[in-house]
Amino acid sequence: MYLSRLFIQNYRSIKELDLQFAKGKNVIVGRNNAGKSNIVKALDLIFGENSPTWGRSENITEKDFHSWKENDNEKLIEKSSDKLFIWCELTRDPEEELDYSEIDKCAGYYVYGKRIDYPERLPIRIPSEELPKNPLTIFNLAADGTLEITADGNDEKFYVSSKPRSQNPFRRQLDNKYCFAFAFFAWKDDSAKIHKEIRFLYRESRVKDWVLCFTAPIRCELLQSAIIPSFRDPQNQLRLTNWTWYGKLMKHLIANHSQSQELQEAFDKVRDVADGIFSTVKDTVARSSLDVAFPGTELFFQFNADTKTDLYKSCVLYVDDGFRSLLTDKGSGVQSATIIGLFNYYTQHVNRVTSALLCIEEPELYLHPHARRVISDRLDDFLNNNNNQVILTTHSTEFLRTTSADLNVILVGKQTEEGTKAKPVQIHEFKHLLLDNSQNELFFADKVIVCEGLDSYVLTAIAKYHFGKLLDEQNVSIVSVGGKDRISQLVKLVVKLGLKCFVFADFDYFLRDKAEERKKYDAESHESILNCGLEFFSQSHVYGHEGNKAVGRITKARNYLKKINEKAFYQAKSVSDFNEQRLLDYLSELRQRGIGILNAEIEHLSKDQGFLAPSSKKLKLERVFDLSAKLANGERLDDIFDTKDVVEFLNAVLKE
Repeated sequence: MYLSRLFIQNYRSIKELDLQFAKGKNVIVGRNNAGKSNIVKALDLIFGENSPTWGRSENITEKDFHSWKENDNEKLIEKSSDKLFIWCELTRDPEEELDYSEIDKCAGYYVYGKRIDYPERLPIRIPSEELPKNPLTIFNLAADGTLEITADGNDEKFYVSSKPRSQNPFRRQLDNKYCFAFAFFAWKDDSAKIHKEIRFLYRESRVKDWVLCFTAPIRCELLQSAIIPSFRDPQNQLRLTNWTWYGKLMKHLIANHSQSQELQEAFDKVRDVADGIFSTVKDTVARSSLDVAFPGTELFFQFNADTKTDLYKSCVLYVDDGFRSLLTDKGSGVQSATIIGLFNYYTQHVNRVTSALLCIEEPELYLHPHARRVISDRLDDFLNNNNNQVILTTHSTEFLRTTSADLNVILVGKQTEEGTKAKPVQIHEFKHLLLDNSQNELFFADKVIVCEGLDSYVLTAIAKYHFGKLLDEQNVSIVSVGGKDRISQLVKLVVKLGLKCFVFADFDYFLRDKAEERKKYDAESHESILNCGLEFFSQSHVYGHEGNKAVGRITKARNYLKKINEKAFYQAKSVSDFNEQRLLDYLSELRQRGIGILNAEIEHLSKDQGFLAPSSKKLKLERVFDLSAKLANGERLDDIFDTKDVVEFLNAVLKE
């Protein structure tokens, strides 16, 4: 079971958002204040703590209703929606068993339907085309908890519970269902009082219309979840109640341990007994989550000695990272590692039937880079168990590293009038590009310049020298891909993400192809600017709706150059090899469109042939260090390089 869809209307910064989630790891990225946290908060409303107090808790307030500003007689007036809706959809795998040992413990619920003849009952199906876009379809039926009778007078509701067990009522309802949904609706009445309802729906995989249940007592029994917000609060995330996963974990460990009775009778030995009970989980969590990231750190479970009943509720977590104190007093990094480790232990050893969702906001907080990578690996370990799923928000490139094919990246951006928008991208075809954090930076950018290799260092130096902090202020990333044949691959990913994409390359990227005649000139086969695809040229800042014409012009120019000098087409390093003034003008036009094709190689820009030269002094890593040293010693960049063409290109990037 996994969360496959999240639909939100009028919640916080989100006017309307429809997200598809995948199995495995889902990484939500985007700039600050884009709305990532609001997606997590929406999930927490559905999959957070499931207890009888849920309906009475203040989980919805006035500020949760989407607001916007409208111009009224040249005055900006803030308005707010009076309704909000959240829809979470779960998908069950064909061979997946439901955990009826837990489901049968749930309260019963009413189903929207008709009683035919006892015990036969017929649900009234809700058309799938109505949901989730029109939530009133289901919430108008029983906004006050009772059914409205329709014109034909035949609508009614019937009750489903776990009794009698011999007839398996829940199993008869749910066994052949493979799509489940939870619908949350909140609204303000005329007096601004907030009301809320949550509904449970399910259907067969091949039947599109939904069965509606008027309450949702079954939630974590389908998908066990742990929601960890950016503000870590172990007192809330590790609440010891009958309804939380942590409460169930503690209850399981104590109830199944031979020393639990001794613990109640021997308060003077409480620490020794507690260490015996929790030794396994303590060691497992320490090995998997604490030892590598926080060497020398030890985890302890300790009981309050004055509690004789509900012993599991008195457990208190202590951590010794050089100073032994409560987990709540430790830093966010230790808290995150501990919670992830405990939840992973629970899904492996206690609740092994139900799939699990771990949703964590900014796991990188207060962690050094090595610890971030360790936590990222622990999340991957969690995914190896059953059909577990991870959804996380991050600003850290470490959490975009993956060796698996099921990484789903969701790029979130906030638009002034329409609120938060998001674009999910299944990036299995780009997986090989995301092993290096320098490439992963693009997910946090608004504009991306794709370079072949070390030329990115020269471009960065020129950008800082001539434009100061403008690239960072405009959220521009310069990304190197390590080879001409990888430029187009990364370009396609950037365009797919909806980011503004630019290309910077040597002159030979305007030439070359993979045709057989190249072998006559011992020329290597490699891609050209045309391989970036029509979508690249059709970006609004490049050629827009004239993208097709631009591709045609480039094709015509390449064919002309190949015709007049085929050898140069496969061997040339500079425009001078063709002696065509029109080509110089055309490359200048391309640079002004954000296609940064130089007139020669990057080495031709060097004014010091002893430092860089086209034939003898190539741009290698040691030259990059030399360049840094020259600039650190006060040399002017314009005395080292002819930067005119690069500045022309960067002007095009920054004006967009």
